[in-house]
Amino acid sequence: MSAPWLDPAWGPPASSRATIVFVHGAIVRGWELALLRRRLRGLGYRVRQFGYRSMMRGLDENTDRLAGFLRETEGDVLHVVGHSMGGVLIRRVFEQNPDPRPGRLVAIGSPLVNCWVGGRFHGLHSRFGPLLVGRTVADHISTPFDPVWRGARDFGVLAGTYPVGVGAIFSSPPGPSDGVILLEETRLQGIRDHVTFRLNHFGMLLSRRCCAQIARFLATGRFAHPAGSERGHESPKPPLDISV
Repeated sequence: MSAPWLDPAWGPPASSRATIVFVHGAIVRGWELALLRRRLRGLGYRVRQFGYRSMMRGLDENTDRLAGFLRETEGDVLHVVGHSMGGVLIRRVFEQNPDPRPGRLVAIGSPLVNCWVGGRFHGLHSRFGPLLVGRTVADHISTPFDPVWRGARDFGVLAGTYPVGVGAIFSSPPGPSDGVILLEETRLQGIRDHVTFRLNHFGMLLSRRCCAQIARFLATGRFAHPAGSERGHESPKPPLDISV
């Protein structure tokens, strides 16, 4: 049974077999997405978790592995939701080798057009810096960034603006961030919609509001933007919303 704050209309039609594939970020292994998976499963979606090794495998290899995982995933409708570097992998797959089935894409706190924190860690030491971020992130920051979404699917992006995270060890980040990813790094031209929350990088995965926005986007192709707010922004909210 879905949570009462999730509209049942955001679930898949009873006649369709809809699956959501979740893609975790660098270094972590997917446990941080467990609550989000459970909540969206409660709406009637089938859910699967794609796992990859960001430290030992490069960006191209993990992109290819995700594409193969999607091909092997059953479902008439295939949605894909990624956190952090997971969103980068999703973007690459659906620009280079997209799955032909219908569905939508969501990235949460993803460095789609740069990775300032990753670059700072990478540059700490000529020999050991790359070991801190792993091969996938190292490949990402060394690849020229395209600021425009080239895929055909509806792509929605959630971003945080509460700057508590590993990025705080560096002084003077060049703009608002979720503690790991800069807000401007999530702004990809040509996507369907963009919304921000006053939450940090992992807090977005626990928030009811974020989950509801993801479910709404998967069902409708749009986030909810309160009256009077600019597209891509939310009205002022309490400092944090990490209710579970």
